[in-house]
Amino acid sequence: MNRDEAIAILLELGTNQLVNPNLVLLEQREPDRYQLQIRGDYSRQLIMVFLKNRDLSFEQMNNDYLIIFKP
Repeated sequence: MNRDEAIAILLELGTNQLVNPNLVLLEQREPDRYQLQIRGDYSRQLIMVFLKNRDLSFEQMNNDYLIIFKP
């Protein structure tokens, strides 16, 4: 996803109270493609449904970070 999409997804996650972040990183995955790394409280099940409806994927890193990206 591009930078604007990543920020919009973060805002939507917050507005819908799907995440309560302690830390958010916007990281470049490839040229012009970004991923969100979120550390905080969230429901894995709710995140799965939210992201599936938007054709996005996620992975968990060390059970600390939720990484959201476009495959």
